[in-house]
Amino acid sequence: MTVPTDKTSDESRRERSFPADWDMDTLRANWVEHLERIFRDIPVPIPMKRVIYQVERTPLHQEIKARWNDMDGDERLRSWKRLLEESAKVLEDILPVCVMCGECCRRGSPTLQLEDLDLLRGGRLPWNQLFTIRRGQPVRSPFKDEVSFLVDERVKVREKPGTQECVFFDHATDQCLVYADRPAQCRAQACWDPSVAEDLARQPYLTRRDVFGDIELIVELIAEHDRRCSFDALKEAFERLASSDGQNLDEIVDLLAYEDHFRHFLGEQLKIPPESLDLVFGKSLADLVPLFGFRVEEQADGSKCLVAEERGAPGEAG
Repeated sequence: MTVPTDKTSDESRRERSFPADWDMDTLRANWVEHLERIFRDIPVPIPMKRVIYQVERTPLHQEIKARWNDMDGDERLRSWKRLLEESAKVLEDILPVCVMCGECCRRGSPTLQLEDLDLLRGGRLPWNQLFTIRRGQPVRSPFKDEVSFLVDERVKVREKPGTQECVFFDHATDQCLVYADRPAQCRAQACWDPSVAEDLARQPYLTRRDVFGDIELIVELIAEHDRRCSFDALKEAFERLASSDGQNLDEIVDLLAYEDHFRHFLGEQLKIPPESLDLVFGKSLADLVPLFGFRVEEQADGSKCLVAEERGAPGEAG
């Protein structure tokens, strides 16, 4: 294994020092940096925090932590070497048990399965924390680093703005706020064995027709919104923008304005809470514009315009 050499001065200074001179904080910092280099250098299918949690619960780590301040230099050196050996052993033999490190929750929120419908109907999952990903939208696979376009819609738990972290994840405590009523995908998560989650992904997903099937008017309006304001329509409009040297900009602005009016007018008429519109109609087209390297900006007079994002914006992933 090749150890990367792009170290900061702090890293280099710590490594040049001797374990006999380390306090407990320095020991941990050097240990975490050692793991970071391993994770950078070789493919490790599990989160690094998962390894840290497992090692920290071993008798060896507990002993080192309890006795470090009382050890002499030779014993500290031996303990450091044993800690590295224990870490290597854990990397090769991950325990098949969740240690609740929270990494699954940080990497994305769950998509709901049909079996999760009872959680909604029983009020155990709040409707205002859900949204719909509509057919045609680009999504990242939870199992591989690739983007695909949905052939059918999904209902998903919201993520915290600007992150992939599930809205129900308490970052300070690494705890799930709805753990007792967590969706099926959360219960199937196992970083040491993705096969259970992969099997679940082949089961029926929850759709808006499942959620609103008893309210025919809502189902009809959803279908009409999908027909008039589809994601494909937005994508094709941006493709024409690229090929026409910006000549059809008004087409995109008009589509965004129409979709905005459609969702908010019907939301008011049907008394749909504003925070539930993303579940009923999916995310607004204006919210999806960054996928194409633009953003919608409101002017002082209340009008809206499209502004190109800088190169490298999240929209380029679409």
